[in-house]
Amino acid sequence: MKVLVTGGSGAIGEYVVTELKKRHSVTVADRRPPAKNKDVEFREADLRDLDAAMSAVRGCDAVVHLAAIPSPHHGKPDEIMAVNTATAYNVLQASRANGVRKLVYGGSDSGTGFGWHEKAYRPLYLPLDAEHPCWPHESYSFTKWFGELMFMEYSRAFNIPTVSIRFMWVLLDRDREAVSEIQSGKTDRFDWFGSYVMPEDVAQIVALAVDYRIDERLPFPFEAFYVHAAKTFLTTPTLEQAKKIWGTVPPLKNSDYYLSDPYAPFFDIATSRAKLGYQPRYAVGDYFTRSDGRHNKIR
Repeated sequence: MKVLVTGGSGAIGEYVVTELKKRHSVTVADRRPPAKNKDVEFREADLRDLDAAMSAVRGCDAVVHLAAIPSPHHGKPDEIMAVNTATAYNVLQASRANGVRKLVYGGSDSGTGFGWHEKAYRPLYLPLDAEHPCWPHESYSFTKWFGELMFMEYSRAFNIPTVSIRFMWVLLDRDREAVSEIQSGKTDRFDWFGSYVMPEDVAQIVALAVDYRIDERLPFPFEAFYVHAAKTFLTTPTLEQAKKIWGTVPPLKNSDYYLSDPYAPFFDIATSRAKLGYQPRYAVGDYFTRSDGRHNKIR
C-alpha cells in the first residue's frame, strides 16, 4: 500500500516513517525533506494550501496526518488555530478527491481537555476512554479536537475508514532536561496525570492503525484510540493521584484496570491493546540508558 505521511520529516514523523516503510511504500509530505529517511519519496508541500495538499496526496492509498503545530508553546493561539485546522481540512479534501482508502489522524490527549489545559476538569469516570466527552478549552486543544471531529465527519459522510490516535506527551531527545528533572523530583511541572509515550510506541500504533480493519458493526467507519506507555511516570499510584487532584476518586468504569496495575494510565489503553494489538514496549526509566539519550526497549 502507498502511504503518505504528512509531517513525516518531523520529530515524531521520522519514527512513524521508519516503522511504516517496513511494510508499505511511504511518501513524505512536508515543507522540508526527511533528515533520516532519505530513501522514501518526498513531496514538498505547505498543506495550508489546498492545491499543494491535492498534489501531495495524489496516487496514495492511505494518509497518516501528523503535520501540525505540535503544542501551545510553538505558536501564537490564533496561528495554531489557523494552521492546524486548515491543514486538517485540506488533507481531508485532498484525500476525498484522490480516492484515499484509509485515513489515520494524529490526535492528542489535549483534545479531551485533560492534556494541555487551563481548567482542571474532573472526569466522569476512569479510565478515560474514547466514549468520554471531550472538553477542550485552549487553542491547541481545540485544534486537535476539531481535527478529530473533521476526520470523523468525513468518515461518516464519505465512508472513508478512519482511525484517530490520541497521543500523550511524546518524549523526544529535546525533552531530556524535563525528563531528568521529573525523575530527580526537582519539578512537579508535569505532575498531573503522569502521561507520556515513547516515539517508537507511537510509530507502532500508527502502523497498526494503517493496517487495522474498522469494526463493521459501527454505524460508520471511525474509531479513536489512546496511545500511552504501560504505566504513568508518577511514583504515586494512579488512584491515589486522582484523589490528590480531585479530593475523591471519580467512579471507575473498569475497576480491574487498576487492580491489575495500580500505576496504569488515567487513559484507557486496554482497548488499544485488545483491538489494535498495541503493546507498549518503552518506558521513561530507560530514557537515559544510552549516551546518545535514546531509550532502550523494556526488558
